[in-house]
Amino acid sequence: MAEAEKLSLEIKRFINASRDQVYAAWTDPAQLTKWFGPENVKTRNLIADVRVGGQFRWDLTDPDGKDLTISGEYREVQPGKKIVFTWQLEQDEDWKNHNSIVAVEFFDRENGTELRLTHEKLPNEASRDDHNQGWNSVLDKLEKFLMVRSARHALRRQHSERRSVQHERRLARNAGERSRAR
Repeated sequence: MAEAEKLSLEIKRFINASRDQVYAAWTDPAQLTKWFGPENVKTRNLIADVRVGGQFRWDLTDPDGKDLTISGEYREVQPGKKIVFTWQLEQDEDWKNHNSIVAVEFFDRENGTELRLTHEKLPNEASRDDHNQGWNSVLDKLEKFLMVRSARHALRRQHSERRSVQHERRLARNAGERSRAR
């Protein structure tokens, strides 16, 4: 177990979205289910009760078609700042009676957010390397999700503004027609 205490990884990523948006993507189950998981993994079910003592459960199918479950418990939740949860791969012997710890921190930066993900107490080097690759893929998907969401929001806002201008023109035209009719 002493070796596992040393095995950890840290990933820092700049995300072009506000800290509140990035935090919400990690804590709102409706958003989380849309992006969480590496690119080559299929999510079958995801439960995230984001509160201290709340449960995390992710049922997935890996690229080889094997069904897996990762479970954990939220240990720390600082709204907008930090989430800490345990992480256990239930079907893997290396993980039997072993929980690792994932911490995700969010920092305001100019034009976006710095996300710092730390995964500690991994059971072995192979697991650390696999998780490093997996977490980078997860964060790639998070960035894409937030970029698409931002673009959709901008398009909706633009469409709404266009409709508002068209409505104002119609009102002005109708007012002018009523004025001439008198």
